[in-house]
Amino acid sequence: MRRVHIAAIAGAAVALAPAAADAHFVLQQPASWAEQDPQGQPQKTAPCGQADPQVAAVPTGAVTAFQAGQTITVSVDEVTFHPGHYRVVLSTTGQGGLPADPETTLPGTCMALDVQDPPVYPVLADGMLPHTDPFVGPQSFQVTLPRDVTCTGCTLQVLEFMQADVGGSGNCFYHHCANISIAPADAADAGVEGGGGGGCACALGEHRASRGLTFLALVVFFIVAVRRPRALRLVPLVGVLGGGACGDDGATAGFAVSPGDVEHAWLDHVGSGPAQTAVACARGAADPVARALCASPSPAVGGLSDLYRVLGLAPAAGRDRMAVTTHSLGLAARTVSALNPRVVVFPRYSPLDEQRIAAVAFSRGEPFVEMVGYDAAANDFNFYLLAFQPGCADGCTPADLMTERLEGGWTGWTLYADHDLEDTPLDCTSCHRPDGAGARRRLLMRQVDGPWMHWGDFRGVTPPTTCTDAAGATTVVDGTIAADGADLLRQIDGADGRHGGVAVADLIAAQSGYDLSSFLYYAAGLADGSGDIPCQPPDCPFSEPAPFPSEQILCDRLLTGRADGAGGAWDLYRAAARAQGLPAPYFDPDVVDPSVRAVVAVDFPAFVTAGDDAFTRLSSVINSDTARAIGFVPDETQPADAILRTMCARCHDDHTDKQLARSRFNAVALDRLDAAGAAEIVRRISLPRTSPDRMPPLRAGELPDQAIARIADFLGSTKR
Repeated sequence: MRRVHIAAIAGAAVALAPAAADAHFVLQQPASWAEQDPQGQPQKTAPCGQADPQVAAVPTGAVTAFQAGQTITVSVDEVTFHPGHYRVVLSTTGQGGLPADPETTLPGTCMALDVQDPPVYPVLADGMLPHTDPFVGPQSFQVTLPRDVTCTGCTLQVLEFMQADVGGSGNCFYHHCANISIAPADAADAGVEGGGGGGCACALGEHRASRGLTFLALVVFFIVAVRRPRALRLVPLVGVLGGGACGDDGATAGFAVSPGDVEHAWLDHVGSGPAQTAVACARGAADPVARALCASPSPAVGGLSDLYRVLGLAPAAGRDRMAVTTHSLGLAARTVSALNPRVVVFPRYSPLDEQRIAAVAFSRGEPFVEMVGYDAAANDFNFYLLAFQPGCADGCTPADLMTERLEGGWTGWTLYADHDLEDTPLDCTSCHRPDGAGARRRLLMRQVDGPWMHWGDFRGVTPPTTCTDAAGATTVVDGTIAADGADLLRQIDGADGRHGGVAVADLIAAQSGYDLSSFLYYAAGLADGSGDIPCQPPDCPFSEPAPFPSEQILCDRLLTGRADGAGGAWDLYRAAARAQGLPAPYFDPDVVDPSVRAVVAVDFPAFVTAGDDAFTRLSSVINSDTARAIGFVPDETQPADAILRTMCARCHDDHTDKQLARSRFNAVALDRLDAAGAAEIVRRISLPRTSPDRMPPLRAGELPDQAIARIADFLGSTKR
């Protein structure tokens, strides 16, 4: 075991009276064993504040049930600041089984404390939330329970160490405890405790991991991708109201979204219903999404139209805007196409009110809505997933999930903040926080400049077209590129139908690419303080860092007859993206397999009533060569180390938050991988498609058998 010495923290020491350190915290999650006053009392007496003379302990009787190996969330509100950190300890025999408070490095003082790294049982986590300044609000972190420990009367202790450089009496700790039970892990949860290990690749085991989607919160939607959100403020629990509100505890159960229904396994590990929504809302965010969905009483949301109304969005011609995309690199990337487009709703961008900056993204196939809101006070973007309970919840068919039936009749919903979804395959910050933990979150739209090939308003290029080469010389090209934008919506939903809660006619007529990119320019510019003047990171940290070169790609196709030629704009762009483990937007406007398109476009009802799960149905329409080109599957000739990098680095690289489980594997530093880590990678990539622990998760990509064998041979020979 390596011990980390935490001593005087530069610039943040707070002088204390010699009598005692003075700080207080409230244990918000798991439920405390005793009632707490606004200052978190009682908490001074070891091990659980049970004998504080000033505040008698009044048991709550609360017992929180967990499973062996489960990763749980610990949430605290430090109401009186003091520099320090937190430790979590488990006793299987109640409070009496908890160890004494640890000895500080200099006994009799609070100047420093050794941190167990890695922690040694019964310590489950140590050195958590180290801080030298007051938190902006409540905080949370993740702790993984032992795989081999079960009990009915466990006590989980959350210990705060308060570091003081001057004075101190050795009275350096505050204590809270939670009564918990730990049941054996069942088969459905086996292997889930690692949370899937991250948004897209081969994470290792359990360790300070958070659980949950983004779901899909991933993107702000759409054509996204690049790489890498904590706090709580107590709010009233929301209940089911009328046409649907913050759902009941079954809000994510009852039907399969994908093989093995792994999304529900991830989300159930995070939580559901009013309790989870309270956790998300307790972050205290002030963006439009939080203000609307965390209101009391809880708003009634029975479908997409209700959601738009509650958020103050009016997606109709002449008012707020909408966009439709036929290709995405977000969490729903493998199911978005011209046959299942993605709809984004957002406010008018000029003038843009900083209090109304929000966007909602939805695509059929799964009961999730992705949202983003700008918090002007924090000058940052917050991402959310709303997981709703469809009316068909007791037996949804693929047809229920792939048609307009999914867009209304909801019976409940649960809100997840981006922080809740970290370290899961539904994590949005693995893309929207590309500069790592602590950096600003970004609105991403790869194809931010026209012509907007993958958006509903792109209907091809007609001659003549003027192309400019790298030297600035112009050439008039006589050529045509055919495309149909979002026109397939007429066949899927009918000319008078609706898709994504918006009239099909409005979606087809919308200037999707132009309007959405304009909204993002204005929103990022406002956050950057640059107005609507385009600029690139690092000068503008909220801007798109890797814009897709649409014009050059189309000109390559017109000039040479192909857009994917060696050394062309798309080939160079793809190489740079794949080196970072990122998928690349496709070079052609349409990603649908032509043979599938011909059948599905003619008889969409027959397509959606097939027996597979919705994910398998929708992902099957993307051409296999196209999927490989984008990066959903590796190139056939790639060596094993390159496969690991291109398929895993998006979520496992040098930018990964070191508190997350997925940080234990770095796909761009395979030399640091030991034999145990290599064996875990091989185990995870070899799991069946129905396993929630499989890596990479299906929504991010798949490894063919030959790629799995190649990786196994490589790791077996180099990491013995």
